[in-house]
Amino acid sequence: MSAQPAEHGGGRGRFGLPPMDTVQELRAVLRSGHGYPGDAERLDAELAAQLLRRVPVDRLDQVEEIGTVVDLVAVAEIVAAYRGRVLLAADPDTADAMDKAVADLLARQGAE
Repeated sequence: MSAQPAEHGGGRGRFGLPPMDTVQELRAVLRSGHGYPGDAERLDAELAAQLLRRVPVDRLDQVEEIGTVVDLVAVAEIVAAYRGRVLLAADPDTADAMDKAVADLLARQGAE
């Protein structure tokens, strides 16, 4: 996995977005209104579900031992998916295509 300089690297990246190099930066970007509605909450929920997977509630105090069961590949995939959603939402061409698709669907529903 490699970061693209146009998207990451400390300054403003692609589409003028702030950096999203860490989970905290990604969360901040989502909470500042980038991405799609509800993404910030869904990211937190998905990460929490993944990080707590296979950890019985009565053993949460043993995180040092349980930490080895966390699937970091799954966590990285979740983070990459939400970073991609932010980029898609910021892309004017994608936004135009989505607006057109929604308008077409609404027009079809109205015709039925």
